[in-house]
Amino acid sequence: MQFGVIGLACATAFAASADTSMASRAVLFVMILGLVAAVGVWATKQSLMMKFRRKPGFGAAVAVSISDAGVEVDGNQSWSKLEWSTYPAAVRFNDGILLKRPRSIRWLPDSAIVDGSAAEATELVASKTCLRHVR
Repeated sequence: MQFGVIGLACATAFAASADTSMASRAVLFVMILGLVAAVGVWATKQSLMMKFRRKPGFGAAVAVSISDAGVEVDGNQSWSKLEWSTYPAAVRFNDGILLKRPRSIRWLPDSAIVDGSAAEATELVASKTCLRHVR
């Protein structure tokens, strides 16, 4: 959103100051707006990745177990057990489940299931959270 506003302001300023026809100004306006939007999306992605990479557990393998009692996460340096109320929402994708909580997510890919099935995991998560499906 912020890059759209910045792009709109820059494009308007440059197009208004150009000493050309109205059609040329419109083309210049669209080009500047598109460039600022593209650079803004790229910059946002880069800043998010830098933020995630600074976290101590980024990229580490973890074992996640789900049961009626909650979500259990076992990593190299930590272990935690969270109640289902910690994850009020979840999203079911074709290839896994995304558990959502404020300022945090947990991805549960179907390909990593060791015990049980994707259908059983989906049924359990649906009974404990507000699950929506995305296809």
